[in-house]
Amino acid sequence: MWVLSMKTCVYFAENREFSSGPTHLALGYGFHPTGLWRNLPLPAGAAGLVVDDRFAPDRRGAAAARLALSAWEGLVIFDFERPRQPLLAELITALAGREVVLPPAWAGLPHGAVLIGPWRGGVSFANWLQAQRRRYGQVILDGAPLRHRAVPGRAWVAWRGSLPARGFSCPGPGCLHCRRSDGSVLFWDTRQTLMARLEAADVPSIVFRSDWDVLEEEEADAIP
Repeated sequence: MWVLSMKTCVYFAENREFSSGPTHLALGYGFHPTGLWRNLPLPAGAAGLVVDDRFAPDRRGAAAARLALSAWEGLVIFDFERPRQPLLAELITALAGREVVLPPAWAGLPHGAVLIGPWRGGVSFANWLQAQRRRYGQVILDGAPLRHRAVPGRAWVAWRGSLPARGFSCPGPGCLHCRRSDGSVLFWDTRQTLMARLEAADVPSIVFRSDWDVLEEEEADAIP
């Protein structure tokens, strides 16, 4: 592993047409269902690009990806969720020495940092982050906002329902919370709480523009 020259800041990941600037990441890179590389233009002016594994490559697609990514001088973030695939492992190995970010399951391959998270509550954020850094070294955090429901004695689960019009500060997780009539507790982020936690993390973080926009809408809805 080598040291990655990443800024300790918040990177915003969004669609290509909006991705320009030193803290922006371009989405949409990966492979077609046929296995061919999605031959999108490289994102001029962006800090990096994000490659997904929605579809696996064939030999031609992997070769085209290697050619395209070798010509890119910024960050390459492999946001992979599927089990390891040989052609993708070969692609990553071929990019050794580049500014590559990998998910934990792929951390045995050449990389500059490991993409961790998002943090889902239930435990101290600071302790969780410290454990991740001890395990992986240099990390970049998926800074997805918190939006969970907790029942005493059970694990926190994602909450997709509506949020209260107001909440109360919760110093531990650094978010807002509100107890419901059934005894459960909702925990959620605003833009302010999310940015405060990411700044306290003191590691590079990624926030998807779509998540950020939802926080704006929810805060607007909460205004009396």
